[in-house]
Amino acid sequence: MKKNYSPAKAPAEASMSEYEISVQELNDLLSNASGFYSLPTQHCNEVFPRIYVGNAFVAKNVMRLQRLGVTHVLNAAEGKSFMHVNTNAEFYEGTGITYHGIRANDTEHFNLSKYFEESTDFIEKALAQKDGKNQ
Repeated sequence: MKKNYSPAKAPAEASMSEYEISVQELNDLLSNASGFYSLPTQHCNEVFPRIYVGNAFVAKNVMRLQRLGVTHVLNAAEGKSFMHVNTNAEFYEGTGITYHGIRANDTEHFNLSKYFEESTDFIEKALAQKDGKNQ
């Protein structure tokens, strides 16, 4: 691991490449002392300064998102079935949250990589804003 950091203390201008880790280091971070993977215990976690990864529960809780200061939501499993997160642009209308959805299945067989570029563009535009407003 190049650097250890606490998301709350990492510099805002830090680039992702400064925090590259190997697959083994990622496995070590995700597993407990017995070597078993640990499931998240919270509905969302800050994984990089100003970037949270969350589940459907928090994605549908606008008040919690607003308390966290979330200004943009990228839904990587947009849809209405049990394997999707049923939100869309209209769901967040009037909340001050900008939305981008990807109609992807939340399964291990779905090739999500075809959406990486558009997702990265959305995240970069969001991070370029201060408090959700263009700088």
